[in-house]
Amino acid sequence: MGLFARWFGTDPSARVEKAQKMLDKGEYNEARWELDGVDHPAADGLRARAMAGLAALNLAEAEARFNAGDVPGAQEHLGLAREFGATEADLRAARQAARELRDRQKAEQAAKAAQAATIEGDDPLWSLPPDDPRLRYAMQLEGWPEDLRARLAALGPGFALAVQAVEEGRGAEAARALAPFVARDPVAAWERARALLLVGDLPGAADELRRFGEAVGHRRLGPQHSGVLLAQLLAQTGQGEAALQVLDAELARGPDLAVRGSRASLLEALGRHADAGKEAEALLQIAPKDQGLYRMVARTRLHAGDRVGAAAVLEANLAHTCSNPGKCGSQPFDAEAARLLARIYLEDRALPGRVTELLREIEQRADPGTAGWEDRYLTALVARNNGNEGLAEMTRVLLAELPPGDPRAQRVQVALGRALSA
Repeated sequence: MGLFARWFGTDPSARVEKAQKMLDKGEYNEARWELDGVDHPAADGLRARAMAGLAALNLAEAEARFNAGDVPGAQEHLGLAREFGATEADLRAARQAARELRDRQKAEQAAKAAQAATIEGDDPLWSLPPDDPRLRYAMQLEGWPEDLRARLAALGPGFALAVQAVEEGRGAEAARALAPFVARDPVAAWERARALLLVGDLPGAADELRRFGEAVGHRRLGPQHSGVLLAQLLAQTGQGEAALQVLDAELARGPDLAVRGSRASLLEALGRHADAGKEAEALLQIAPKDQGLYRMVARTRLHAGDRVGAAAVLEANLAHTCSNPGKCGSQPFDAEAARLLARIYLEDRALPGRVTELLREIEQRADPGTAGWEDRYLTALVARNNGNEGLAEMTRVLLAELPPGDPRAQRVQVALGRALSA
């Protein structure tokens, strides 16, 4: 058996047996990777099981997103389910759920319009003339949950002007202006948190997000999620366990892919690599095109010493983006994954031909602005493997570029340390 076979276990019977075990555990995407290119009598049936499992997972995620009001996300998962072979009957049922949701939303919007028309006050937001810049905030409310829109509109034009200051980057001014509105209705705390972030007051922003969550529950507000943002701020201020509690509480309320992804990233940051890897692998079952999840799985496998497994998941990722005939997809080239994969092969002195392909892809397709220390480390590894002169100086430069305590220094010492004593 050749080197590639030893690395990836390319014996067809062994790979079929491994894929069977993965399917029995519900690891449909892993099984699909394992069966890629396998020529075996049982392979087609196992591939069909893997695809059916992925279709079912994405249909379930689409239903959950419809229920949460995330129609674009639901449609994305319906598309994935179709790619994995979901039946037309399954897709029709999901689309029916979408139609019912749209009908409910239209009824709610009509009720909101009627309610907005009756809002009273000295200068109600919704009664402003069409050319008033404060009316822009009313349009932004379309990204908010229905039950909060009327409360925000009722805060009036003064609140809209304060929010406009946030949008224009005038954080200190906005924070002062928004304080009385938070006292009137804590739903305004979200905007004050954004203002405090502009001036770098992370603890203050976290306090406002807590206030918001305690009053109305954390929500998805346009492209952001208040609970995820709170968790990020807590983690940045050294409160990792508190951040994890916030995300766990959100997931207890219902499924949310963004919250789960943030939780996986937090687990990795907290050093809980095994837990992060399990969560990332589970998420890949329902988001098999998320390049960041592939990289996270690879990093956690590397941390566990499973270098072959890390390389395999990176190869699976790049198979959807690289320029190899028959393997390309519509996703952009993942230069970060290519660098990590090249690093594994170079450190292990494995698959030099594949390394050459990867380095060529990185040079030709990666954004030149992303080149940095990792590329210089790869160059040094190439020099080491080829026995080139000048490796000692390259190693000293790599170490000198790292700040004290940087974990990459240990990596350099392991891979290139001998050059310094030569």
